Amino acid sequence: MTAQMDTAQMDTAQAAPAAPAGPVPADPVLAVEGLDVRYGASHAVRGVDLTVRPGERIALVGESGSGKSTLGLAVAGFIDQRVATVEARRMEFAGVPLRRELTRLPQRTPGMSMVFQDAMTSLDPLWTVGSQLVAVLRGAGGVDGRAEAADAAREWLTRVGLTDTRRVMAARPHELSGGMRQRVMTAIALAGRPRLLVADEPTSALDASLARGAVELLVELCETQGASVLMISHDIGLCRRYTDRTLVMHRGVLVEELRSDDLGAATHPYTRGLLRCIPTLASAGLDELPTMTDDELGIAA
Repeated sequence: MTAQMDTAQMDTAQAAPAAPAGPVPADPVLAVEGLDVRYGASHAVRGVDLTVRPGERIALVGESGSGKSTLGLAVAGFIDQRVATVEARRMEFAGVPLRRELTRLPQRTPGMSMVFQDAMTSLDPLWTVGSQLVAVLRGAGGVDGRAEAADAAREWLTRVGLTDTRRVMAARPHELSGGMRQRVMTAIALAGRPRLLVADEPTSALDASLARGAVELLVELCETQGASVLMISHDIGLCRRYTDRTLVMHRGVLVEELRSDDLGAATHPYTRGLLRCIPTLASAGLDELPTMTDDELGIAA
């Protein structure tokens, strides 16, 4: 009888399903399903599904007016719902539903930060850089008293590559160069130690010589803190180099998703058209960049 039981147990063990290979994916930091953003009867974002996992860097690309920034602003809670309608079947951050109230002011989501396109118009023009950094640090907790917060603020300015921290702390945004303001914005966004950073065109106000360094710094600091990144950008070259996945957006719809290091395998005509528009030495002699018609994209006029 014992032998029969042992045999049955062995048969049961052999019939049991094998354990899945590799590590089980972590729960997403951000999960969005069926996101719609409308301004009156106009759809800015239509039926978007988006998942960002811990430590992942996602790029969102598309032409101006494709809905990229609107999507980022909707996720971060910066859309005034008195003038726009934001709806989704599911929108969760760290497993908690995001509920946006009808208020005039933006609604901060603990654990989520945003870097905006233009630091000059995003930083408070009246407060000094130090005051703005200290306010973020004290709001996030972990520092006791103004002196400790000021020390932490100077440390953050050093981490983003600003050397004369006492002068920068006392300066107002208009007293700094564009590159310095962008570094200050990065420090403010990361000082609260977010789990997700939404970076909306973080290099748009910088020239090409500064853009790569700004993205490298952003990625390095996020890796150090274990933060995920949703980077909205026109610069496909930077996205290809510094992100894990690229989502392509056209007229408010996500049309394609690819690994960032495999963009050459794109199949959607719009994605292929974007790639053809990247300036190269071969295209230097063209009078006009390649364009596409709605017929080529399969879109009814």
